[in-house]
Amino acid sequence: MSNLFQEYKVSLKDISVEEPLDLYLFRPIAFILVKLIYRSSLTPNQISFLSILAGILAGFLFALGTPASFIYGGIMFGLTHILDLCDGMIARLKKTGTPTGRIIDGLADYVNGVAVYTGFGLGLSRSSLEFPISPILIVLFTGICAAIHSMIADYFRSEFMAHALDKSRSVQEERELFTSELKKMKQIKGKYLEKLLIKVYLKYSRVQAGQTTKKRKYDQKTYFKTNKSLLRLWNCLGASAHISIFMISSFLFNPAIFFYFVLGIANIAMLVLWVFQVNTNKRIDLTANI
Repeated sequence: MSNLFQEYKVSLKDISVEEPLDLYLFRPIAFILVKLIYRSSLTPNQISFLSILAGILAGFLFALGTPASFIYGGIMFGLTHILDLCDGMIARLKKTGTPTGRIIDGLADYVNGVAVYTGFGLGLSRSSLEFPISPILIVLFTGICAAIHSMIADYFRSEFMAHALDKSRSVQEERELFTSELKKMKQIKGKYLEKLLIKVYLKYSRVQAGQTTKKRKYDQKTYFKTNKSLLRLWNCLGASAHISIFMISSFLFNPAIFFYFVLGIANIAMLVLWVFQVNTNKRIDLTANI
């Protein structure tokens, strides 16, 4: 049992950066699936594409607009997230992760989001539920807000991994690495998909990190101490929280639960956290006076 738990820990990014619902709900389920397919020939990228197929199916189920289809769509959306976790867990266990694989994993999240929210909006417009304005417009705005929450939470998670745990590169360092790699790839023919994925990632990370190109430096212990509690709060606005609330509202055929969470609670929390985060990092930035 202790060996199994140790193997589970190895499959994680780091316990201190995991979202609570992932750590105690979605990842244990994903780990069981990982153990079942570990010896198969499935690669992390193939699992990412399976996740995309599951997301498209979830969107189709939501588009039917019935209480039963919303239940099945919610279950399928949960499976989509579990598969999305599986690819990274297998990559870490087999040590087969690649930079391009991480981009594909992130791209799958957004493809799934578009598929699910599109189906959700179409389904609500076909349902018997009444809304003050077009449900498609509500879903569109809610989906954009949810994507922003997850993007910012993921950014500060990556920064914590880099500056507090020294277990990954910062977003700025990742941008420099991929920019250099893209320059090399432009000198050779082929690999068009990889070139496209890197270009998409560079544009995404530019938005994620803001317009600044300044490289910041922090004392590792100070960053860990000052950002540990903030990261826990950011993790409550991550993808797993949104997916869980989305599933609950789908099971109950009550989308207002999800709308109130994203448009009300999560938006307010994001703005408050952002102010604290920016002020905290300014205070401990060693390059501030350079």
